[in-house]
Amino acid sequence: MVEVGIIVALTLKGTYIGDYDKLREIAQESEKIGIHSLWHCDHFVTLDPASYGSQTGFGSTEEKEQSADTAILEPWTTLAALARDTESLRLGTLVTCVGYRPPAMLAKTAATVDVISKGRVDFGIGAGWIENEYHSFGYPYPNAAVRIKQLEEAIQLIRAMWTEPAPYFEGGYFQMQNGVCDPPPVQKPHPPIWTGGEGPKLLGVSARQADGYNCRWWTPEQFLEKRPEIEADCKKAGRDPDAIRASLMVMVIPEKDRAVARAARERLSVIPESGCVYGTPDECVARLKEYLKAGVDHILVTIPDLDLNPHRLTLLGEEIIPELQAGGG
Repeated sequence: MVEVGIIVALTLKGTYIGDYDKLREIAQESEKIGIHSLWHCDHFVTLDPASYGSQTGFGSTEEKEQSADTAILEPWTTLAALARDTESLRLGTLVTCVGYRPPAMLAKTAATVDVISKGRVDFGIGAGWIENEYHSFGYPYPNAAVRIKQLEEAIQLIRAMWTEPAPYFEGGYFQMQNGVCDPPPVQKPHPPIWTGGEGPKLLGVSARQADGYNCRWWTPEQFLEKRPEIEADCKKAGRDPDAIRASLMVMVIPEKDRAVARAARERLSVIPESGCVYGTPDECVARLKEYLKAGVDHILVTIPDLDLNPHRLTLLGEEIIPELQAGGG
């Protein structure tokens, strides 16, 4: 059955909730209406549309709007708090940046949140991508090839800490000797490991190391096109291709009035049309079902200005998710 989660923090203005009290309200309401999971990004700053467009390569880079609003919460402390303020909602990172924390410490942190939440953590990890953010906080910013190698090593080290009684790891970038993680995660053998990113090298890491991969703004056709490559990488690594799940990040704007949805979409035109599902609930269902047919069974939605438009969350939970779960046809 398809799982639909909500992303409450991305780096672009209008797609994050920086106030914890409001975030708690959204999490608790999500739980009530049957949303499967809630996800937080791992960033220290937010981006204006022009910066977002130039750094991601998505959308237009012509927009000149600047924003001084950079209120964004740190993910792991936020998820630990939400673990006490919710009961069944799964809690994830999309994605933890491999360059911001030593992987052994990250393994300990995530395991602790899994214990606090009684086994509700989804562990998303990625290679990182905002160069200015690295520099601003004093982190080195290696090239993409190095960051991807670090990502693969980090996943291996973290998995060892979560599953082995006396874990040892010796890599080119990270080392660990007898890094006992006690208490271990509640989930066995470990919390689900997700990667984020769309490039072939990142997807190769996903195929070798992860339980699932999440791609931003892809079309159903892109998932169908890339799946044979991912399956080939899985087989090369001795893994069952069916063991790795396909996950989509998409902006969803449900409104009873399609014109209202369209206007909201245009305010975030830096996000490509391929990554936007908007209109009436029926229109949103029809578009999202195309992803189910393409093999996507994990959909993570960002709803713009959710704190100002809580009815969009209600429409997602009451009119869209039940139709998706009723079948993919």
